[in-house]
Amino acid sequence: MTGSGELPDETAAIGGEGAAGPVRRAGLAPADFTGEADGRRRAARTVARTVAQAVARAVARAVAQAMAQAMARAVAQVVPRTVAGLARACHPGPAAAVTILVAALVAVAGWGPAGTALTALAVLTGQLSVGWCNDAADAAVDAAAGRIAKPIVAGLVSARTVRVAAFSALAACVPLSLACGVVAGVTHLSAVAAAWVYNLWLKGTAASWAPYAAGFGAVPVFVAAGTPGHALPAWWAVLAAALLGCAAHLANVLPDIETDVATGVRGWPQRLGSTRVRVLLPLPLLAASALLVVAPPGPAGPVRWLALAGVAGCAAAGLLLGRRVPVAPFAAAIGAAGIDVLLLAVTPGVVTAG
Repeated sequence: MTGSGELPDETAAIGGEGAAGPVRRAGLAPADFTGEADGRRRAARTVARTVAQAVARAVARAVAQAMAQAMARAVAQVVPRTVAGLARACHPGPAAAVTILVAALVAVAGWGPAGTALTALAVLTGQLSVGWCNDAADAAVDAAAGRIAKPIVAGLVSARTVRVAAFSALAACVPLSLACGVVAGVTHLSAVAAAWVYNLWLKGTAASWAPYAAGFGAVPVFVAAGTPGHALPAWWAVLAAALLGCAAHLANVLPDIETDVATGVRGWPQRLGSTRVRVLLPLPLLAASALLVVAPPGPAGPVRWLALAGVAGCAAAGLLLGRRVPVAPFAAAIGAAGIDVLLLAVTPGVVTAG
């Protein structure tokens, strides 16, 4: 050993002057540690993002499927109810009766199968529009009167849906009517317009009978316009049809007169009152039938007189049963109209002035 101040070589190698500094092992530098940590964090974020996206897609699919199933169940419940409500709101009895009677009349007049089918479609769409318009326009009054038999009041269908259906049927009625011929089409559309005017305005006035008379009176004009040569209808056929329209108005309103008066509806039948309407109703039925018996040229044969007797029987039944069966007068009017259509079918000169 010496007494010099020199450090041993090992010391100098480790920390003495001229030493290169601390020893660093390869791969363990701080920068390397930081890069490895960042990579692990990026990988973790990528995995988390992938998992989150997969979960979100699964949740979205589950929610969409649940919503689709719920909507399907709702549609399955609502659609049949809406269809049933629209079927009841269109006044199916009168709509079917008028369609069948007019189609039978044009068939007898010689329109042919195609013309008869086209007429049936035109008349049906017109009647559907009128029935739906009536229920939509009367929704508030029906609710105030507590008429739970009405589909809108019963909640089967909304007034808006019925209103849309009415305008849709009217839009279909226009081209179908005009396809029957310009004169025939305009005549039918005029009758439908008269019914809409009744629903929206004249129903509560003393002139409530006028749209019925105009609508029914237009039937012979419509039938005549579609025949070869576009003949004019016989005057007595037009007058008889107008009288049938007045009878139909009285019969249709009779069951609801009291509730109509209570809710402020003051049409012609409401002003007369139930008792007077019940007594008056047979008169236009009999007058129309009498015209069809005695007015056509030539002697009235037994068929015409038998038809008149049948109408008298219908009128009597409606009068006698009206108090106990509210729909009896209307059914009697439809029965009488059916007999008159058959009478027209066997009577020459119906659609011609001669």
